[in-house]
Amino acid sequence: MNKREMALFEAVGRTGSVTLAAAATGMSQPAASAMLKSLEDKLGFALFSREKRRLALTAEARMLLPEIVHALAAMDNAERVAASMRGGAHARLDVGAVAAVGASILPGAMAWLQAREPGVRVSVRTDMTLGVAGLAADQRIDIGIVIGSAALPNVGQRTLARLSLQAVMPAGHALARRHRLALADLADIPYISLSRHLQVGALTARQFEQERLPFLPVIEVNQYSAACAFAERGLGVAILDSMSGLYARRHGLRVVPVDVEGGLNLDIVWPLNRGLGRVARQLEAGLVHELSHTTE
Repeated sequence: MNKREMALFEAVGRTGSVTLAAAATGMSQPAASAMLKSLEDKLGFALFSREKRRLALTAEARMLLPEIVHALAAMDNAERVAASMRGGAHARLDVGAVAAVGASILPGAMAWLQAREPGVRVSVRTDMTLGVAGLAADQRIDIGIVIGSAALPNVGQRTLARLSLQAVMPAGHALARRHRLALADLADIPYISLSRHLQVGALTARQFEQERLPFLPVIEVNQYSAACAFAERGLGVAILDSMSGLYARRHGLRVVPVDVEGGLNLDIVWPLNRGLGRVARQLEAGLVHELSHTTE
């Protein structure tokens, strides 16, 4: 098995989806399906079975997966060491982040880092919260930035900020001049939500239920950027988190805080047995600096 095959196998095992695994490994869905079929032929046994619209690991695959995870971690560590040797004094930092953070506060934090660590080389991987936490658990990143709970063994976690729900809409929308909104203000108009299997989408649905309002989004999507694009075209008000709200503001959309009781944490995660290194701590400081300069 080569590294690309192992990475795809691990991603399918983690997500239960060829489509999500293909996106995580930078492949097309047909190419990923073909590679998995070739890998099964090479190994001589099936790796997955379909259960309730998800791919489940076979007994053989469950035995193989821990070895694959350890092998990938060892390869990544070897590449990190080799890169450090090639670069002499130049540091390297492997970062994991949820996509909304990658498009909001991470660029500014990277600028902060590079100003203080000239020549640092950075690798950034985007994934969902549990995927980023999994990379930290497997020691494949030095630091991760996640939204919501990511409790896993061998993963350190610290909260940077508390995030709220925000309503995203065009500047000309009837609600755009409001300074704050209640969920009841959104219940009778078309609104867009993130999917309920994502932590922000689950929080949104839970808040509607707690206020005894029907949760009936006109569009439910997996990507915050798609939600913003739909809102921009007037298809509905997008209900997103604060990080996605920063992205929306930068694209000319109006963002209004939504008053709800709950929220989600913006956390950093790291391999617990390795700790946060000096360069990772500099990036954390950059994230804190960026957060201090953002407003709702």
